[in-house]
Amino acid sequence: MKFACNCGAVIYDNTDYQEHKAYFIPDQSHEKAMEEVERRKTPWGVLRKYERIMYQCRNCARLWIDDQQGNLTCFVPDPPTGFGILKEDKRES
Repeated sequence: MKFACNCGAVIYDNTDYQEHKAYFIPDQSHEKAMEEVERRKTPWGVLRKYERIMYQCRNCARLWIDDQQGNLTCFVPDPPTGFGILKEDKRES
């Protein structure tokens, strides 16, 4: 998959371990998801059910968030910021 950011840069999603991509679970779904894991449902299945995807443009740092229908909505950082908000926190590794 690829799509164009409003700034003209192309954002790619064609491999694993991307520093410009992240998954999130909406707060309204988080507790339900954790309860399903506690009931011994597979974590991978639970994640796929509740997670949504975010991308960050390397060029302008806009965030693109997947809505419930699979459409991407753009958010512009205020104040302007650099790329990297979705990158792994190496302190946790």
